[in-house]
Amino acid sequence: MKYILLLIALLHFTLVQAQVPFIKNRKHLALTDWKFSKGVIYNAQTPLFNDASWENVKVPHTYSMDAINDVGYYRGMAWYRNQITLPPSMKGERVFIRFEAVGQEATVYVNGKKIGQHIGGYSAFCYEITKAIQFDTENTIVVKVSNAPNFLRIPVDDALFNHYGGIYRPVHIFSTPQCNITPTFFASSGVFVELKNFNNDRAKLEIRTHLSTNTSIKASELNYKILDGDKKVVVEKSSVINQLSEDSVITSTVEITQPILWNARKNPHLYTLEININHQQKNDKVIQTFGIRSFEADAEKGTFLNGELYRIYGVAMHQEWKDRGPALLPEHHKKDMALVHEIGATGLRLSHYQHSDITYQLADEMGLMVWAEIPFVHNYSGRESQNAIQQLKELIYQNYNHPSIYAWGLWNEVRAWKSKDEPCVALTEKLNQIAHQIDKTRLTVSASDRGMKSNMGNISDLQAWNKYYGWYYGEYADMGKWLDNAHNDYPNMALGISEYGVGGNIYQQNTTLLEKPIGNYFPEPVQTHYHEVTWKIIKDRPYIWSSFVWNMFDFSVAGWNRGGIKNLNHKGLITFDRKVKKDAFFFYKANWSKSPVLHIAETRNNQRTEATTKVKVFSNLEKVTLKLNGKVIQKQKVISDMHTILFDNITLQKGKNSIEVIGKKGKEIFSHQTEWFLTDQNIN
Repeated sequence: MKYILLLIALLHFTLVQAQVPFIKNRKHLALTDWKFSKGVIYNAQTPLFNDASWENVKVPHTYSMDAINDVGYYRGMAWYRNQITLPPSMKGERVFIRFEAVGQEATVYVNGKKIGQHIGGYSAFCYEITKAIQFDTENTIVVKVSNAPNFLRIPVDDALFNHYGGIYRPVHIFSTPQCNITPTFFASSGVFVELKNFNNDRAKLEIRTHLSTNTSIKASELNYKILDGDKKVVVEKSSVINQLSEDSVITSTVEITQPILWNARKNPHLYTLEININHQQKNDKVIQTFGIRSFEADAEKGTFLNGELYRIYGVAMHQEWKDRGPALLPEHHKKDMALVHEIGATGLRLSHYQHSDITYQLADEMGLMVWAEIPFVHNYSGRESQNAIQQLKELIYQNYNHPSIYAWGLWNEVRAWKSKDEPCVALTEKLNQIAHQIDKTRLTVSASDRGMKSNMGNISDLQAWNKYYGWYYGEYADMGKWLDNAHNDYPNMALGISEYGVGGNIYQQNTTLLEKPIGNYFPEPVQTHYHEVTWKIIKDRPYIWSSFVWNMFDFSVAGWNRGGIKNLNHKGLITFDRKVKKDAFFFYKANWSKSPVLHIAETRNNQRTEATTKVKVFSNLEKVTLKLNGKVIQKQKVISDMHTILFDNITLQKGKNSIEVIGKKGKEIFSHQTEWFLTDQNIN
């Protein structure tokens, strides 16, 4: 029993480690066991405070599950306390504490001393605690948290996704030698690889390393090693630093001959940079992966990756699960990204905030093109400028080396109603400037719900639009009309669709009862039909530089009462608990993925009202055979460019009907089955 418990503990520890790759080569501890209590509590930061009555929780943790479970939505203060004894191996070293994210504000205390305050609920922050900690005795780590509205913070008070509170991503304490690659520069790796130029023969890279020391040192050595995807060393370089007495940035140029490009899903090749600072036989080592690639967008032809046309289409997603909110473990992130990969997406919009580091790592490895953004969403106060700039810097520095990221998102549906003199316009211009100062290799982007020209529009390099034709306004076909008119009227402006979608409840199947957009009946077949129509519109217009389904997963919106399930946005292609892939998921998989797909639509619509019916099948196989009650009825080739087959005039018998479709790819046979029921009163 002890062995089993130890194994479980080690597994959990290993999984948590996996989210912070540049910490794993340092002595480190994951802080998972905390005491927790909600509310305003006097002196809870002091070491002698009695927390015996507090709840025991595991981090990642959120205290906002009430927003999902329809029992209110607490927006306020909470406390976390941890008692930890540091290992002797850290003695004599510099000690740091790093939070991957805390929602939405955090004040950190160590042994009663205030270490720092971080405002912003989605980015990492890191503090040095060397002078505050003690060895050979317990240390008290306390975090005061708040997710209360704050007009100095983004998002200001958006109501279209939950602002969860809590330490919902991992926490680590780790140590380094006195001279280190600094972990406190915006909580980043401290190492930045910039591609200066490349061709088939060579790639020129600039590596900037942020070094820190709290004492004057001489004769230190900075060592670089770059390995390709096969772990073969392609570059080795060392440089001697004669004098280091303060924090410094060391810049070095290296070249890789015959570079292998990061080519998205075609070949997501990653190089690995191992870099360490050596002083008096003490090393601080950081490992970062990176890719070599170029990206550009054209108003007429779409997007180019490494000089070749490459269409970006895919999904947007939030980062939460039904039973956990945003407090996800690595296995949840891996599941989500595996589903995005399975559907065949080439692009991923990470809405509307910085996501967990492991998500960007997996996007690199899978070859997804990522739009990463800050939570400058909808409302603005005119007082959030400083925090928005901070969160943009954190987003860029913390994710700088991820080749999957092609653009930094500056805002989503922020509206300057009156003029270009409004504060949100000036802030966007500043954010755009800062993004290009920090990162000269990527574009900026924003998502608008206004017209082609607006006060907030066309400040970022790329513009995309959130369009919901046929749901909130107009008809499905209006998407095509709008795109064509916009392209004709503004031929030099690249057009993207940052959001499109409609609600779909898997428990509702009767299309005649539809109540859109804010009623209580969102039948799944309506969602499927919408995506069939809209994807064809997008697919047939190659000038669209990107398109993203809203949303990959159903997600929680506290206070909503739409589509038959409270507190839920039903626009996902997969249910909130990840247990059911909706029909629209299989439609896109048949169109996007190279993996074999054979799926009967409307299997959940199993109570039939007509004896004569149709069977719709989504498939990318060459030929599909339909069987009804064990008998072959029809065979059809898949000739539709939408990878859809419609078997017409199928006659059901009274009672149970077994429907099966069979297809083949090479020698492998695939099938999908369902049962539909027809009762006496329904027979014509």
